[in-house]
Amino acid sequence: MNIIQVCPYDLSIPGGVQTHVTQLSNELMRKNNKVVIFAPSPSKPDSERGVNCEIKHITSSTRIPWWGTSIDVSVLKPGEKNQIRRFFKDFKPDIIHFHTIWNPVMQTQLLWMLPDSLKKVGTFHDTPPDRGLGKYIGANLMKVGAKYYLPKMDEIISVSETQTKAMGADPDNLPKNFRILPNGIDAEAGRNMEKESNPDDEFRMIFIGRFENRKGVFELLEIYRRLQSEMLTKKISLKLIGNGPQYSEMNGFINEHRLDGVTIHKDVNDQEKNRLLLNSDLMIAPALYGESFGIVLLEAMALGVRVIGYGNEGYLTIGKKYEIENFPPPGNRDALFALIKQHIKMPAEAVKKLTSKGLEIASKHDWKLITQKIEHTYSR
Repeated sequence: MNIIQVCPYDLSIPGGVQTHVTQLSNELMRKNNKVVIFAPSPSKPDSERGVNCEIKHITSSTRIPWWGTSIDVSVLKPGEKNQIRRFFKDFKPDIIHFHTIWNPVMQTQLLWMLPDSLKKVGTFHDTPPDRGLGKYIGANLMKVGAKYYLPKMDEIISVSETQTKAMGADPDNLPKNFRILPNGIDAEAGRNMEKESNPDDEFRMIFIGRFENRKGVFELLEIYRRLQSEMLTKKISLKLIGNGPQYSEMNGFINEHRLDGVTIHKDVNDQEKNRLLLNSDLMIAPALYGESFGIVLLEAMALGVRVIGYGNEGYLTIGKKYEIENFPPPGNRDALFALIKQHIKMPAEAVKKLTSKGLEIASKHDWKLITQKIEHTYSR
């Protein structure tokens, strides 16, 4: 098949949708499909994700804040539309696969340009905030958007029951063209990587995500500050992987409170991220709200790393299969603090058992399995 994957986000910036699109495209290419990714021009060309197919930068984008996170806004100009029409004529796509199609404005413009005969698939990734003003405005906007976009898709994919409900759909009574398919991961990401030796008296923690309020990075820093004053059995460290609007504020907090062992790693590529993960003992995901799934949890599990975090509805999609006790209510710092101490002291046999469970869960989300189901959706 000739397939176009449409990503509304800058592929040089870390993000779950970007990871989803590039890894799905790689697996589709491996299965002898022809794939082209449509995406905005990268703001950091040297950091754009490596992928085994062509990336066609169809327009530019502007990043704006949006309910505790940020989104890329792109608008196709007349000349860009003409170039895309010529590309359609040459490439002759069988499928166009939109991701988060309501992200303004480029994907809607593309949709209007397409012939009725071209099969249109939409994967919906995001959920609105479940607190504050966004809980009411965002939830209603998403349902209104769903009423507009869903009828325009031949096939609909949602990444979780949480996301499905956010669109106003009933997971137990879905239309025939609607499927819930989870995010995929490379379950063998660490197959060619060697784990570094770690002294028994060190405990290494890691956070991966955007440095923004929604992801709860300051929740973790406050907990780490408290841990430093405890009489622990091991020396602790914390790696913060990502970038975002709170970067400078985080640096100031770390210096002001003399948080020994905390290091920030900005804009790392996937290989470096996996290396840092592989050499960690515990991945902490303190996202407060707005998560639809929890791909970051699966990526850690696939590398044999234990995970804990706040039990927002999206993370519980994975947490209920893992150990729900590792996911206390969002904002409960005391519970997360106690959990970290528990993991620092966890006996080797319990560590082994939890790691094995994580590896088993991750293996069921490997892109090889998920892509088979997506290809089936393309062919229906």
